[in-house]
Amino acid sequence: MRTTSGNKISPGAGFTLLEIIIAVALVAILVSAALPYLFDSFASSEGERAMETIISKARETRSEAMERGEPRRLPLGSSGLEGIPLPRGWKLEVRGINDSKFHEPRRNQVWEFNTAGICEPLALRISSGERQVTETFDALTGQPIHDEQ
Repeated sequence: MRTTSGNKISPGAGFTLLEIIIAVALVAILVSAALPYLFDSFASSEGERAMETIISKARETRSEAMERGEPRRLPLGSSGLEGIPLPRGWKLEVRGINDSKFHEPRRNQVWEFNTAGICEPLALRISSGERQVTETFDALTGQPIHDEQ
């Protein structure tokens, strides 16, 4: 058999249908194995972004209290902080200085920052199913405490 360019086509050139099916099956197996990790990564980063927003709001509230010379409060609810709703399916839990475990915020619970910027030391946890993000806040600075390990 001759092509228009004059080159011969060897009988073994190209891939058989069986080889193509095997290659496609291997790719499908690899993709299906990776998808749960990919979705979990997206969900975890969603929680981390929500916690970063909460940290930012705490810093802003502390600064306002110090600048204005008036105490400022952040109302806490299971669906988030005032003006900061959590992503769908996530809930907020708190642990105060005298609490042994995390719990949903009590009715009308607030996180208060006084005029010196001092606040109640809290730990906040946002969770969705098995995923969770936890931050503990310093009483004097209202900043997250990062444990050195």
